[in-house]
Amino acid sequence: MTAPTLEAAQAKLDSLARELFSESDYELFCAVLLQLDKFKVLADSNREALYSQDKEFSDHAEIQRVEILSLTGSVAYWQKEATLLYVENKRLKERLGEGAEHGGGDHPNGVISKSG
Repeated sequence: MTAPTLEAAQAKLDSLARELFSESDYELFCAVLLQLDKFKVLADSNREALYSQDKEFSDHAEIQRVEILSLTGSVAYWQKEATLLYVENKRLKERLGEGAEHGGGDHPNGVISKSG
């Protein structure tokens, strides 16, 4: 047995409705079917709109993910640079003594004083 086509099913439904309903009930039945068709079209449209919206959201989320990865890389770079500067500053302070803490030099303000 083959599956009925949509048109055949609609025709069968229409003939049954004509047999079972009075004229006014049949008109009401047709009006309800028409509204159901409109609702189906609206539901299909909403489904497509939601799909498009979901796709846009996914695309935006991917862009944000890439930006976050980039920022994470930048943060890691600057953390490394700050650590290197801290280590270098600590090394210089140890090598030069107290003067390095306030900018270098042998003067309390960090200025190199001239002798003589």
